[in-house]
Amino acid sequence: MESVRSTVIAICAVSAARSVIGGVLSSSKLKTSIVLIIDLLLALVMIAPFAQGTINFELPDLSDYSYISADLENDAYAMSVKAETEANINAVLEQQLQSAGINYTSIETDVNISADYSISISSVTIIAEDYEGAALIVKNSLGMGTEVINGNY
Repeated sequence: MESVRSTVIAICAVSAARSVIGGVLSSSKLKTSIVLIIDLLLALVMIAPFAQGTINFELPDLSDYSYISADLENDAYAMSVKAETEANINAVLEQQLQSAGINYTSIETDVNISADYSISISSVTIIAEDYEGAALIVKNSLGMGTEVINGNY
C-alpha cells in the first residue's frame, strides 16, 4: 500500500512541475523539449510500480462465475409467435362458431412452437352450450386429431 501511495505522490509532483514549467516558459523550443522530458518522466513514474512488481494487476478467473446461457431474443420471438398464433386461431374459430349459430362463452387454444418455429396445436378448450357441435366445428377446421376439451367441467 505504501508503494501505491508513493506512486500517487510522485505522479502529482511531476504533474504539478509540468504545469508550473509550462506556465513559466514562453512558447519556445525549450518549453517543448522540457515538457516532452517531463511527460516521459511522468510515464516512467506511472509504469515503474508495475515493472518493479510492487503493484500486481490480475484479471479475475472467469471460470469461477456461472451464468445462465439463454437466447432471450429467440425465446421472446417464440413467445410472440405463440401468442399471435393462438389469438388468430381463436378469432377464426369464434367466427366459425358464430356463423354456425353456436353460443359459446370462451375459446382457448394451446399452441406449441418448436425450436425450428414449426407450429402444432396441442388442444382447444371450449365452453359452449352445444359442446359436441362446437367440438365438431373445431375438428373440421383444425383436423380430426385435434384435442378438444370441454371447459364446462
